[in-house]
Amino acid sequence: MRVAAEAVLLGSLLAAGACYAYRPASLAPTPGSRVRIVLAGATEITSLSPGMEGKRLAHAGVLEASGTIEAAAGDTIALRLGQLRTAEGSLPGMAGRIALIPTVHVAGVRERRFQAGTTLLGGLGLSLLALSAYIVLLVVAITKGI
Repeated sequence: MRVAAEAVLLGSLLAAGACYAYRPASLAPTPGSRVRIVLAGATEITSLSPGMEGKRLAHAGVLEASGTIEAAAGDTIALRLGQLRTAEGSLPGMAGRIALIPTVHVAGVRERRFQAGTTLLGGLGLSLLALSAYIVLLVVAITKGI
């Protein structure tokens, strides 16, 4: 019975993470798009805290940024940060700040998109797993006379 419960839990975890993927996007995705921006090399990025008193901070050695596009012009992308990563890992306290990323330093933009086929397969797999677990539990209950 424990094995069946663990299998259902594992299936749920796999299905839950299978709904979205990052896919290549244009250099200037539409505002509101969730993206991951990979930079051509370690780059200095400026970020602003939201609001009227926008405190500017410079972050050296940035390799990747992820978040939501606020605006995109020909030479700069304004990104509401989720994460800002360097070779040492994610920088703390970046969520919600606005990063100004020069497009000349952008190696690639990947947009987070819903994956309908993967979601359908994950849901179908989870349903089959739950049905299998139910059948196993039913067989065990019948053989033990419960």
